[in-house]
Amino acid sequence: MKRPGRIAGLVIVLAACVVLIGLSLTVGTERLSLARAWHEWRSDLPLSQTPVLSVLLHQRLPRTVAALIVGGGLALVGCAFQALLRNPLATPYTLGIASAGAFGAWTATVLINAYGLAAQVLGIPTVEALAFLFAAVDVLIVYFLAVGRGKSSPAVLLLAGITMGMLANSGILLMRYLADPERVVMMDRWLMGGVDVVGYRPIVVLTIGVVPCALILLAQAAKFDQLGFGVELAAGRGIHVPRLITTTFLIGSFMTAIIVSNVGPIGFVGLIVPHAVRALTGSRHRLLMPVSALAGGAFLCFCDIIARKLLTGETPIGIVTTLIGGPFFLYLLMHRRFTDWER
Repeated sequence: MKRPGRIAGLVIVLAACVVLIGLSLTVGTERLSLARAWHEWRSDLPLSQTPVLSVLLHQRLPRTVAALIVGGGLALVGCAFQALLRNPLATPYTLGIASAGAFGAWTATVLINAYGLAAQVLGIPTVEALAFLFAAVDVLIVYFLAVGRGKSSPAVLLLAGITMGMLANSGILLMRYLADPERVVMMDRWLMGGVDVVGYRPIVVLTIGVVPCALILLAQAAKFDQLGFGVELAAGRGIHVPRLITTTFLIGSFMTAIIVSNVGPIGFVGLIVPHAVRALTGSRHRLLMPVSALAGGAFLCFCDIIARKLLTGETPIGIVTTLIGGPFFLYLLMHRRFTDWER
């Protein structure tokens, strides 16, 4: 795409992000007035006497920020993994991280219900703690299988991750069999993902875990551009390919584990957003990656808005991302040749 077209595309993405943030703050079961919230803010009354401002600060704002962080993080990891694995179908969950995190959450649920495991550990919900722990263990095992023994091959990395994901899915089925029916319903809801957080503790955790990882991945953008020409050529131009594989794998996996443990698995964001953005920015990762992060946050805000209004109650956001992402990716498959991976 020519430079004027790229600039116009970037302006559109930025404007859409701003509009969607505003809608995310106001749209819900009841529509909030930002003007009314501003008036209550200036009134100096306690939050107990300012209902609109209270809902805005404690529910809508954390939810919007969570959608921006999660969507941006998943899109950024998806973009990095697609470049690393040279596979247009690579996602943040390709390496079994989401399945391992879900297995950990299910295990915590069964242990709490049947064996009296504490619901919190050091102030952290046990479900979140075990979800992150299992995802981290999956990362270490895949790393040992594919990288730690000198087999720094993207193909081996991909196959090891898929195998670990299949094992984790088997563990989920076992936990479902052992769990009470009421717990099955609750955990199935968690598996559909959701950014409906209340308060700022999840935001602090996501910010501390995701932002530094995102900065590290963004710093690899120029190296991904070189890797796109082939491993041998990238190495000839001074890129330490094994180190790039290790850094991208560990940082991207850690970021995904943080996200899954806090909001559950949310599919398709890391798959379709980088492809859609690539049509606007081209394949240079120094532009593609930051714009993908911005567009991913905006996309998840949009899906969250739809989730609030689609049904009478609230639709799990994972269902919305799948309903939107599935057909869109089929469209991409039919109309694009994915030339970035044909070298």
